[in-house]
Amino acid sequence: MTAPAGFAGTLRAMVSENLGLKLISLFCALGIYAFIHPAENAQRTFSVSVVSVMPPDNAKRVLLSPLPNEVAVTLRGPHTTLDDLRSDDVGTLKLDLSTGRETKLDLSPAMFHVPPGLTIDRIIPSSIKLRWDDLIERPIQVQVPRTGDPRSGFVVKATTSNPQSVVAHGPRTLIDVMQYVRAAPFDVTGLAEGSHTHALGLDAPPAMVTYDVDTVSATVEIARELRTAQFTGLRVEVVGLPHAKVKPATVEVDVVGTAEDLKAILPEAIVPRVEPKGTAADLAKPGSAMLDVLVDLPHVKSEVKPDKVLVTW
Repeated sequence: MTAPAGFAGTLRAMVSENLGLKLISLFCALGIYAFIHPAENAQRTFSVSVVSVMPPDNAKRVLLSPLPNEVAVTLRGPHTTLDDLRSDDVGTLKLDLSTGRETKLDLSPAMFHVPPGLTIDRIIPSSIKLRWDDLIERPIQVQVPRTGDPRSGFVVKATTSNPQSVVAHGPRTLIDVMQYVRAAPFDVTGLAEGSHTHALGLDAPPAMVTYDVDTVSATVEIARELRTAQFTGLRVEVVGLPHAKVKPATVEVDVVGTAEDLKAILPEAIVPRVEPKGTAADLAKPGSAMLDVLVDLPHVKSEVKPDKVLVTW
């Protein structure tokens, strides 16, 4: 029984000896711990993913301004709670944009899932500006550019596409200013007379705009090159009235045709004429009439200047 009593006495002596000094040391230790590990003063910033609910298709609305993928949220609370917290524990920020009309969205702490004992000190950004537009559709003409040159002596007569226009779908502010949809260039290098068709891709549309087709069928018509030759001072003949007078007595004839056709025409082969007998005039009595000047030339087109003359008989 003596040993336990001695042990108890020793224990009491350890506790009671210099008790005041020991209490001061304890309080100092607790103060230092509280200073180094404050219970409610800790802060930590988390990146929170953003998800959004967009307007339904039948609303015909589109968001033009970009949405952030993440927002920064600074939490305050117990150090131990923040140390154990992960970004997934904060969850995601869900934005309801289903009306398609909001122009500014203020972010508040109520939008976030925060574990008990923590508060939100700061949200960056604190608000999101939104810019919307109507979704529309409009047919837009297809433009088919050309590159290269046809074979010598030939020219491009016409270029067409099928379809002639495509339907563009996108924001009104973009669709309204579109003048044409450009296709890839049609290479006409070395092409001769005839119709030539190729499938051509369309240039990529502007961002947020789509076309109803990606390609068009383009056709190029190649024809022989036409030239113009002028023949002046050609005397007008009066058929059936050899003594009739003509004013003016001579005319100019412009002939349009290929180089080969024009080369085959001789000036003396061009005979402008008028035919009084084909009119209602009484040729048995003296008179006059304005008559058409006629010229017959095969394989070419001709134009007489002036095209009428005064015939007196």
